Amino acid sequence: MPGIIAGAEAAFEYPMVDREPLPYWTREDVVLLGDAAHAMYPIGSNGASQAIIDARVLAHSLATTGTATAYEDIRRPATTALQLANRRQGPDVVLRLAHERAPGGFKDIEQAVPLAERAEIAASYKRTAGFDPTLLNERASWSVR
Repeated sequence: MPGIIAGAEAAFEYPMVDREPLPYWTREDVVLLGDAAHAMYPIGSNGASQAIIDARVLAHSLATTGTATAYEDIRRPATTALQLANRRQGPDVVLRLAHERAPGGFKDIEQAVPLAERAEIAASYKRTAGFDPTLLNERASWSVR
């Protein structure tokens, strides 16, 4: 890899950036969703998945009320929490913890970040991101039938 980079005519660095949560997503006939509404660090498979959830909730809101109000009321707080969680590294916090706790390396991840702690980090993030199977199965359907 160093040879490839050294041999390149130019190298561009694109830092990971996010945006502050927006105070609103809807104005008159304009509705934001996906990255336009909530740009965030690409952690935890959130690029497409959050946009898909947005679209589903927006479609339900429009079909059942004729407005995007319910969509914004449901999704803006949820994605704001996720944007802020991603700034704390979301599930990738396990990498930081392992480095901090075992800077010289380890033979078994259990020595640095035990399974129970890793599982709780993952479960907490799933709840925040809306991926927790129990919560998904308990929530009301977004179907208009």
